[in-house]
Amino acid sequence: MLLFKKSTLEDIDTMMEIVDAGKALLRSQGIDQWQKGYPNRELLVQDVQDGIGYVVEEDGRVVAMCAVTFTDEASYHTLRDGTWLTPDDSVYATIHRGAVARDCQGRGLPAFLFSSVADMARARNVKSVRADTHMENLAMQKALAKSGFIRCGIITLLGGSEDGDLRVGYELMV
Repeated sequence: MLLFKKSTLEDIDTMMEIVDAGKALLRSQGIDQWQKGYPNRELLVQDVQDGIGYVVEEDGRVVAMCAVTFTDEASYHTLRDGTWLTPDDSVYATIHRGAVARDCQGRGLPAFLFSSVADMARARNVKSVRADTHMENLAMQKALAKSGFIRCGIITLLGGSEDGDLRVGYELMV
C-alpha cells in the first residue's frame, strides 16, 4: 500500500540515496539537470523543517519524494513559447525535487505522487499544480503528460546553482 506523507529527518538518508541515484541516471543520459549541486542534503533538511518535504512510502519504505510549495515562483513569471493555464496572479502548488527510487522506476509512482499533490491543492482550494523539468528529461515529461499535466512553455530558472538554466513548464488543472 502506498502512503503520501510529510518527510521527516529520519527519511533524509533514504531521500539522499534517491537523489544521488537520480543524479547518476541523469548524468548517464547526458542530461545536466541536477548536476550542479542541487538538490543536496541541506536543502532536504530545510524542506523538512519548512514542512514542504514529502515522501511516498510503500510498506514503510520511502520509494519516492518531492517538495511541494504554495508560494509564487519567480522562475515562473516569464514563460516563453506558451502560456500558463491559470492567470499570473493565481495561487498554485508547485512540485519540486521529484524523484523515484531506482529499483521502483516504471511502476507508476509519479502518477501516485502527482495525484497526491493534486489532492493537497484541491483541499486548499487551489486550482492548479505546476512543475518543470529539463528539456531532455523525457521520462519526467512523459510522466507529467501521462498524469494530465499540459506543457505550457519554457521557463528560466532564477537563483541557485542552476540559475539561468531552461526548463519546460507544465501545469495541471485540479
